[in-house]
Amino acid sequence: MKAQQVHVTSTRSYLWVFALLTLLTVAEVGVVKVTSIGRAMLISALVLLALAKAGLVLMSYMHLSHETRSLKLTVILPFVLPALYAFALIAEASWRMLP
Repeated sequence: MKAQQVHVTSTRSYLWVFALLTLLTVAEVGVVKVTSIGRAMLISALVLLALAKAGLVLMSYMHLSHETRSLKLTVILPFVLPALYAFALIAEASWRMLP
């Protein structure tokens, strides 16, 4: 039987991820403040930014980056599939609004 591996994460890497999360939050606020963007594009951008933030949290703060591929897929797929479904619904709704 293998001994458990211990993964040490430095404070610097946590601060780096925190800075990235802050930048993504600023980007979300910036996207909302743009008045010339369409509603479908606004929603799509916010969903993508939220997924990026969720991915950062999953990989760094929940230590998923140190796990096996199968465990990563088990955790990540439930996040990605609803997002893809949301994009399909947004695209379908946008298509219906076309003249």
